[in-house]
Amino acid sequence: MSSEFRFSIKKTDTLRNQIYQDIKDAVIGGQLKPGQRLREQDLSKDMGVSRGPIREAILLLEREGLLVTQTHRETTVANVEKREVEELLNPLRVLLESYCIQTILPRLNESHFADLENILNELIEACQKMDMSAIVKKDLQFHEYLVSLTEEPYMISLWSGVASRIVFHFMNNSHMHQQNDFSQLIEEHRELLNAIKTKDWGVIEPVLRKHIY
Repeated sequence: MSSEFRFSIKKTDTLRNQIYQDIKDAVIGGQLKPGQRLREQDLSKDMGVSRGPIREAILLLEREGLLVTQTHRETTVANVEKREVEELLNPLRVLLESYCIQTILPRLNESHFADLENILNELIEACQKMDMSAIVKKDLQFHEYLVSLTEEPYMISLWSGVASRIVFHFMNNSHMHQQNDFSQLIEEHRELLNAIKTKDWGVIEPVLRKHIY
């Protein structure tokens, strides 16, 4: 598994969070497939760390629905069905992001718009390079930035679990990334940003729904 994880110490983050992010990136990015088994012992050896923080990271990823641990302690990558996305996750995401955007709308300013423009430009650059890992990160970062402006930790955590499972399903089932056609992804984010700049929920709401669904 060493080829799937690149682990480095970052003084600005905890060991558990680094491991959590490494595994999450590998799951969402498609390096780890649904049903694939993860052993704490193997991860510990590959990353050069004790099993304690690995176990903590796995628990966090279980809460987000990306990993599943059975009663006999076998941990595998979760599977997300199309029906779950369409009937549960997408409607939940619309509700969460709608609440967040309406909450922050009165205080959005040019600085926030500039931040979103920068993220969008980085997304475009990742698409041009066909860097799937960066594309996924920047796609999520665009929306996470809006959610984070609510400054509500529970909302951020709730949104992260829902959005991660949707992206995970997309990466394992959509043909768009296999065909290297990211024009629609870029266009939808540009359209959403332009709508947000109007600060008019009546303009934003249908664009947000179209983008998520």
